[in-house]
Amino acid sequence: MGLIRAKLKNRLLRARLGGRPLPPLAAANLQALERLNGKTPALSCSYVFIDLETTGLDPLKDRVVSVGAVRLQQGRVRLGDRFNELVNPGREIPAEAIKVHGIKPDMLTHARHASLVFQDFLAYLGHDILVAHYAPFDLHFINRTMKSLYGFPLQNLVLDTVLLCQGVVLPSDPYGIRERSPQCNLDALARRFGLPQEGRHTALGDALLTALVFQRLLGGLDRQGLAPLHVLLSLAARW
Repeated sequence: MGLIRAKLKNRLLRARLGGRPLPPLAAANLQALERLNGKTPALSCSYVFIDLETTGLDPLKDRVVSVGAVRLQQGRVRLGDRFNELVNPGREIPAEAIKVHGIKPDMLTHARHASLVFQDFLAYLGHDILVAHYAPFDLHFINRTMKSLYGFPLQNLVLDTVLLCQGVVLPSDPYGIRERSPQCNLDALARRFGLPQEGRHTALGDALLTALVFQRLLGGLDRQGLAPLHVLLSLAARW
């Protein structure tokens, strides 16, 4: 689905809502696609990179314990412009999950619940393009909260660096691409581009690493003369 179709879907949603009063954040999110143009150079767009740490890998039963995000503008990561907050999951954290991200129950004593943290994140995100590594996982948790609060899913464009890797890094091989998909995991991409991996398996650390990987992938795309946003969307968008 291209940008034009995404905008049409957004307008149908707005028509279905019938102009009913919405909280300011929800009303603003409905406008997230308005200023995007597929002919705009991808490098000139603004992106927010997100990573979530959770109580486990089951999106149906697990909950978020940490949200980390950084912004990229004009091709540069804005290290001073970040979002980083622990989240009270409202349930126990399995020992297996603690071994991965190191977030213990006593660290969440004063943490806010997901609905409150999410509203601040939505304000931070604004109309920027959202980017994640294996975006469906993070997007599930975001949309679950979005729908419970406002009744509709996130309207920002969402890109997946896994898809972008498959389109830029891997050779053309439609029948064997999934066999080589480990080349597109975050650790493999960090090694490929010689990127530091401090903070791995923390939300902010993984969001930053995803942003650095995206920089390199976008650079590879640009060297091929495929700079317009619509081409980036054709490779990496999660509709």
